[in-house]
Amino acid sequence: MLPISNIFGHGYGSSHFSKIEQLGFVFRPEVSFFDGAQSCHFIDFEFGPSLELIEVTDEEAYIEFVPEGMIPYCPGISLLLPRGSSRSLGDFANGFAYLQPYSLHYNYDGTQDPRKPGWNYLNFRSPIVQDTFIWLTEPDEPRPIKSVAPSHPNSVQGVLGLVFDLKVGALEVLSKLTSVELHEEGLELGGVSVWTRGNVGGVVNPQEKRFPLVAVVLEAKSLDYFERFSDLTRNVPFQSNPGVLVNTNYLSWDLIITKTDG
Repeated sequence: MLPISNIFGHGYGSSHFSKIEQLGFVFRPEVSFFDGAQSCHFIDFEFGPSLELIEVTDEEAYIEFVPEGMIPYCPGISLLLPRGSSRSLGDFANGFAYLQPYSLHYNYDGTQDPRKPGWNYLNFRSPIVQDTFIWLTEPDEPRPIKSVAPSHPNSVQGVLGLVFDLKVGALEVLSKLTSVELHEEGLELGGVSVWTRGNVGGVVNPQEKRFPLVAVVLEAKSLDYFERFSDLTRNVPFQSNPGVLVNTNYLSWDLIITKTDG
């Protein structure tokens, strides 16, 4: 099992961050800066992956940075190699050589000293899912201390799933990479559902999105908080449950907040 550790999207700026904070989300206090003039703002939850909202401050520097296998500004998904895994990144590189894998390492402290611990990444030049950058991450020990998830005023607790405007067959390589069975609606990665086209209708307009990862679905204890923001949200049903849609931008996935019967 390769759980999702974070999901990123591009196209964000100060007005987007203000809107999301207004809607009751609390950002991680630290803003991370990554190669390619990327300013990364994180939202952590009680369960599931974090959301990473990226502002690009220098387009030329960003385009020069874009790694092999990634379409500029496409969304991305980090799959985490868990502690005690029987397989290493090298095993995945050998087993999926047809995807043209390559390795990268970034030190936790930002230095270039190869002897220091950091993040080990396995990227792929061939796409795992269309127009989506998916890679494997294995942190060196001692791993960074995980940020304590805040209590969001809007009562959102975590990520339920992702919605792709794709046919289910488009997830076949992801299914093989993660050793998770593919079913008629998609698959599940460590408690996060990956849904396909049948879950898009009437909720998100795929024509308004540049990339097929059109929505991230979040679970909240209640939707009451959003009632005061009818100018910033839209009520939508999602899988027979009430929901709220938050539009973000053309390059990124939208947010669907739902309250399940459970």
